[in-house]
Amino acid sequence: MRILIASGGTGGHIAPALAFREELRRRNIPNELLLGGLKVRFPAGDHVEFSAGELNLRGIPKIVKGVFQTFDAVNNADVVVGFGGYPQFPPILNAILNNKSIYLFEPDALPGKSNKFLSPFAQMVFCAFREATKYFKNGIFVGIPVRKLPIIKKEEAMKILKIETSLPVVGIIGGSQGSEFLNGIARFLVNTGKFFVLAVVGKRGENEEGENYKFVKFFEDISLFYCSSDVLISRAGMSSIGEIAYFKKPALLIPYPYAGGHQVFNALDIYNFGGAEMLLENNAKGDTVLEILEKLLANSEKYKKKLEEYFLPDAERVMADYILT
Repeated sequence: MRILIASGGTGGHIAPALAFREELRRRNIPNELLLGGLKVRFPAGDHVEFSAGELNLRGIPKIVKGVFQTFDAVNNADVVVGFGGYPQFPPILNAILNNKSIYLFEPDALPGKSNKFLSPFAQMVFCAFREATKYFKNGIFVGIPVRKLPIIKKEEAMKILKIETSLPVVGIIGGSQGSEFLNGIARFLVNTGKFFVLAVVGKRGENEEGENYKFVKFFEDISLFYCSSDVLISRAGMSSIGEIAYFKKPALLIPYPYAGGHQVFNALDIYNFGGAEMLLENNAKGDTVLEILEKLLANSEKYKKKLEEYFLPDAERVMADYILT
């Protein structure tokens, strides 16, 4: 059996695809990775890129081009697995036309247009969040696929990053593309003098550091960021929530308010479970953020326990089991 993995766009769609691919490689299952419409930095290597457009009139020419570009790859596969979003559309359309077995992965609690449209053609829709299963007749909850990143002691991670501080470390990450809003919160917290702020500022910021802060555009090894942090402030994309739960870090989620608002529903899922705190962006003012950070630090063990209950390990293994049996 040969499996084709279709993903692209932002890190929220690419990260689970990579975790799934790692599982296939562990089982020596032949596979190929297609990435369309990339909006994030991604190293050249063992993947094929194709044209992808959003599901509107302006996106149709790119979709058509992508259909032609992915035809041979789909034709040579037995199974095509799409990881949500508009980038999966061209290869999945090819899979429908070529009568291939199709599986989809839904990364959000509130499903997007692409998976809603394509789900009738799929044998199964794997859902990262429990809430999403109610939108699909063929949906099944599997949890969030997360790559098996190394977990090391805080002191060791800080030594590698050359961080010396006795202050609590607040890690701030704005998703794969960065966040100007969270970068602003990072600067506010630096000025309070109460924390060491370790921020992944993305393309919307610059590398810089001072006595109680270190801002980095991009981490080659993101596990160093998580392992160094006592608490986190993060957007609420699926991959971010998955990594927060994987590393069991108390977190304040401030969901990105646009793009259909799906991050709000993602944040509500883990907030209602008791695994994280949540603020809408309009309410994320300085004093409120400080109050929640102090709550997270004071009750860190409680949050860690809830995160351990929330996180389902090996979602990628469950997906592979369903497809291969």
